[in-house]
Amino acid sequence: MSKAPKYTFRVVEKRNSTWTAEIQRQATSKKKVVSKRQTGFASEAEGVVWAENELKQVLANHVARNKRHDEDRAEQYKDKLKKAELAAAKAALANEETADSENTEESEQSFTLSDVEQEKAISDLQELEQLESDDSEQELSDKPARLKFDFELDLEEAELAEEEAKNKAKAKSKTKADKQDSAEGTDEAETADGAEVNSIYLQNK
Repeated sequence: MSKAPKYTFRVVEKRNSTWTAEIQRQATSKKKVVSKRQTGFASEAEGVVWAENELKQVLANHVARNKRHDEDRAEQYKDKLKKAELAAAKAALANEETADSENTEESEQSFTLSDVEQEKAISDLQELEQLESDDSEQELSDKPARLKFDFELDLEEAELAEEEAKNKAKAKSKTKADKQDSAEGTDEAETADGAEVNSIYLQNK
């Protein structure tokens, strides 16, 4: 499939026996646009010479313009490529930092308790301290009894025995005193047949 050139020229004769040369640009597949026109040529050959020279100049300008556009596009492509590479490098660095951060967090999490676990640990610690405190208080409350049992039991038994001996002695003395008082306070005594005898008489006997 042949491709029509972008620029062409034509030379046409006008009514006043002059010639006009035109540089045409292929705008679409069916439409051409006149880019440059020159009129008043005396002959067709003059118009052709002018059109050929102008066409060369137009093509040279077109090539130079395309070259500049290509260079600009190349620069833009390089800039885009650099930006893409920089973005990719930043993304890779961010991924590495994220991975390192996740690894660090995992390492810290392996040694760090969650909030619920921390609360449970604190509760268990407080409960353990309370139990130890209760045991200490119980031990202190039991300690005097054990000390008393260990060091004062013999003394208490001796005191109890001494107190009991004193009470027995008192009771014996009282009984003896009561008997004496009963014997001394009686002025009369009974005879064998049950008759009363005067105490004075008994003393005289």
